[in-house]
Amino acid sequence: MIERNLGNVERLVRLLMGLLLLCWASLQPGMNGIDWFVVLVAVALVLNGIFSRCYLWYLLDINSSPDGEQAHRVKSTCP
Repeated sequence: MIERNLGNVERLVRLLMGLLLLCWASLQPGMNGIDWFVVLVAVALVLNGIFSRCYLWYLLDINSSPDGEQAHRVKSTCP
């Protein structure tokens, strides 16, 4: 499991955006491929907001959590 790499404000923004996109998708009369893609992105955003981990940011080595610099330093000093 990866370490937390999202800060609290970003978690809230991702959670709210994911929920808004899910609400929007549920109001659509018919679902096409783009709408299903929006649902997939919305679920990913909600999961990012809940668990405070973003796998894309992990691959790009981005960390916005408050203790991100400290965790990065500890990880780099371990043999």
